[in-house]
Amino acid sequence: MKAKEQNEILKISYPIPFYTQLVDFNDVNLQGFNSKQDAEHWQVRGCGIASIKMIIDGFQIYRGNKLSETYGEFVYRGVEIGAHCDRGWIHKGLVELAKEYKVSGQTFRQSNVNDVLSEIEKDRPCITSVSAGFNGGKMDSNGEIIKAGGHLIVVIGAVREDGELQGFVVNHPSSSSEYNLDNHFIPIDDFKRSFSGAFMSFWMNE
Repeated sequence: MKAKEQNEILKISYPIPFYTQLVDFNDVNLQGFNSKQDAEHWQVRGCGIASIKMIIDGFQIYRGNKLSETYGEFVYRGVEIGAHCDRGWIHKGLVELAKEYKVSGQTFRQSNVNDVLSEIEKDRPCITSVSAGFNGGKMDSNGEIIKAGGHLIVVIGAVREDGELQGFVVNHPSSSSEYNLDNHFIPIDDFKRSFSGAFMSFWMNE
C-alpha cells in the first residue's frame, strides 16, 4: 500500500507469522524435540528452521490448510534430508524442505539489496543471510569486526521514498529474547552492512 505519493510501503500479501528460535520448555511435548538437551542444542541453531516455518505456515494459512510440523519435527526433517551441516543451514536444503509443502523456492548468491527488493516486488517472501541482530560491521566484545551473514531471517516488506529503497521490513528470529524482532523495519545501511549477498525467495505452487 502507498502511505503517500512519494512514500511507498511494499508488504508481502501472505499472512507471514513470526516464530522465535526459543523453545517453549513449558510445553510438555517440547515442541517436538526428543529431549530437553536436543531442544537446548537446536534453539541456538534454529534460525533457518524458524525462518522457513514462517514462510511455509504463511502459505498454509493463505490456503486454509493446517500449520506445518512442530519446531522439533521440522529440525529433524531438515537434518534427515541433509539441509544442515557444521556451518549451519544449507539454502538448497531449505528450498527442498519447502517443496514438501508445495512451496517453490530459489537460491541467490553474490546478490545485492536490489535483488531482494525485486523478489519482494514479485510478492515473494525472502530468507536472507545477515549478521545476527544486524550488527555487521560493528565491533564485537573481542575487538573484532563482525562479518556479514551467518544468521537467517525473513524479509516480508520494503520501504521506498521517492523511489529510493530506505530499508526492509523483517521477521528476525533469535535465541535471545531481545533480538526477536517481529515486523521490524531495518534501515538500508544497517541491512547492507549485515547482508552476505546470499538469500532465498519463495512462492506457492498453484
